[in-house]
Amino acid sequence: MKRLWVSTALILALAGLCALHVSTLSRVTHQLTGQLDQARKELIQGQWEQAQSLVQEASQEWERHGFYLHTTLRHTDLDAIRSGFQEALAYLSAREDASECAAVCARMINQLELIQEAELPTIHNLM
Repeated sequence: MKRLWVSTALILALAGLCALHVSTLSRVTHQLTGQLDQARKELIQGQWEQAQSLVQEASQEWERHGFYLHTTLRHTDLDAIRSGFQEALAYLSAREDASECAAVCARMINQLELIQEAELPTIHNLM
């Protein structure tokens, strides 16, 4: 009977940690997608400085959570986001093509949403 209680406690602890992970990842990705979407809108309006500031803040936030993200997510997904930030910042520094930079931001938003979706406990992800 003792083994049953220990097993149940372990399963509940794992379920709780999974729920905490999904919640934390959702919060992080939601914040980043909001900043990137705002940067994209600023680019469309020609506000380069505001867009650069938003992308830089989002990049710093991404790096701030780097250890957590590297221990819980696939590295290829993380590398794609990091490359996207570098690409967007390069476009913003050059101030040449706002539409291309806005497209990079939109692609990163999509990647962040896909990362979050992949961590959700859905039937699609369990199979």
